Amino acid sequence: MTVGTIIVGSGVAATALAQTLLENDPASSILILDVGQRVKTKDFGIWENYLVTGQLPYSGSKDLPYPARETPGENENAGSREVPLEGARLFAYGGSTHHWGGWSFRLKPEDFRLKSNTGEGLDWPFDYDSLEPYYCRAEEHLAVSGDSEDTLVRRSRPYPFAAFPMTLEDEPIAGALNALKIGYGHLPIARRGVSAKPSRHAPCQTTGTCKYCPFGARYVACNYLDDLREWNDFPNLRVELGAMVLAIRMNGKRRAEGVLYIERETGKTVAVDAERVVIAAGAIESANLLRRSATSEWEHGIGNDADLVGRHLTTHPYFTFSAILPSNPLRLQPEMDFPTLVSRHFDSPEEQRTGKFMFIAPPRTVDISLARLMQSGATRAAIDAKLTGPNTITIQGMLEVFGRFENRVSPMRSTNRFGLPMTSVCYKEDAGFTARMKEIETKIHIIFNEISATPDGQGTVSWRADHAASVCRMGMNEAEGVVDPNLRVHGVDNLYVISNGVFPNLGAVNPTLTLTALALRLGDHLCDTGVG
Repeated sequence: MTVGTIIVGSGVAATALAQTLLENDPASSILILDVGQRVKTKDFGIWENYLVTGQLPYSGSKDLPYPARETPGENENAGSREVPLEGARLFAYGGSTHHWGGWSFRLKPEDFRLKSNTGEGLDWPFDYDSLEPYYCRAEEHLAVSGDSEDTLVRRSRPYPFAAFPMTLEDEPIAGALNALKIGYGHLPIARRGVSAKPSRHAPCQTTGTCKYCPFGARYVACNYLDDLREWNDFPNLRVELGAMVLAIRMNGKRRAEGVLYIERETGKTVAVDAERVVIAAGAIESANLLRRSATSEWEHGIGNDADLVGRHLTTHPYFTFSAILPSNPLRLQPEMDFPTLVSRHFDSPEEQRTGKFMFIAPPRTVDISLARLMQSGATRAAIDAKLTGPNTITIQGMLEVFGRFENRVSPMRSTNRFGLPMTSVCYKEDAGFTARMKEIETKIHIIFNEISATPDGQGTVSWRADHAASVCRMGMNEAEGVVDPNLRVHGVDNLYVISNGVFPNLGAVNPTLTLTALALRLGDHLCDTGVG
């Protein structure tokens, strides 16, 4: 069997790419392969079970605990800084869009010129203006709600949906930022808000249960893929689940012949030929698949003659600082399950050399739950005292760190319960990281001081690899990158990678919107050049 395009993975990149190819030619032959299985979405019975038990239907699609605890971990930490994969990704139809927060930021123009501006890392091979039209299309694809009057970056089109209003809970931090002249705005988020446009999808109902949306208001890639198949005449679009892709099959050094995969349900090994192959399996698995597809011509893995596949691993250290408000006279409580206030004030050229950062007022900025107090049997007097008395207030954010050659991921011989090789993660944080975090702590404490909140100890930093990136980075040639500006693997005519792995650097914000824009751009490129 020969197909036009094989796409390995079923997340947002695969979905946006498939949509673009099919819009150009509804008869396009596309086979999407994913090792995961279907997780039922938009189901009120599952939602009610989640409300009662707290159990999410996709919990079984995660990596097992890391490192080994009571059960063996599925990956190993080989460096001095642990970068856990547990909880950072999902092996399921639709990928990590099942559990992503929906934060949908654009990179800023200076992010595309990191090396030119700072000497760190690598510049992108194109600039912000080149990607801007695709950012607009990506916001439509993801159904992003945002503030079209935001002037942080140049926009040629408004957001498709209006920004969610900031909450009463945001007011203490907003007041402090106003007093300190620190800029902030509405967090752009992939949830259908207010719009005059007709849609068959329900708008966000703000139930506070966003990790499983019963309405389909939050973007999940498998819902979109299902819509592509149900609402359109695409006779040659096929999705195979439980397909464990072992390797890219090559015909010589310059041409991918197809893929080899195992059907998990039957154990049957299947070889499929294709005119082109696109790896959209997430940053880590994209690098691992290239590495384990070694041939006599590609001794160390496809695209890896310069030993760059899996290198320059970066992610976003996620920090949390908290303080105690002496009182809560407005009885502030959590109102939503997602943040509405974000500050990119320090996501700026001035901060770029030491690492830009952004922060949010999390949906539990004031750490109190009226429902939990009532369920525990607290009296009205006790509830009033808790509501109006001292309360914890929190600020969370992400810090940009730079890719280093020695920081890497690589496939192991042993396999996980999905049949895929486990991952060895080797990471060492920069020597200046602790000092940089102290600088950030000082800036956050100034905000707390403005509202007379007393810091309650040191902040915490999570290194979980939610935004793992740069392990198949773009470069103008194979000496500096794994893929070219059109995401084609250097040295191979018809093999492409579309994942966070292709980012030359990560900036200080969530990568999903940029990844979606790149997928749409890749789709246009493939439509222009034809198959193969």
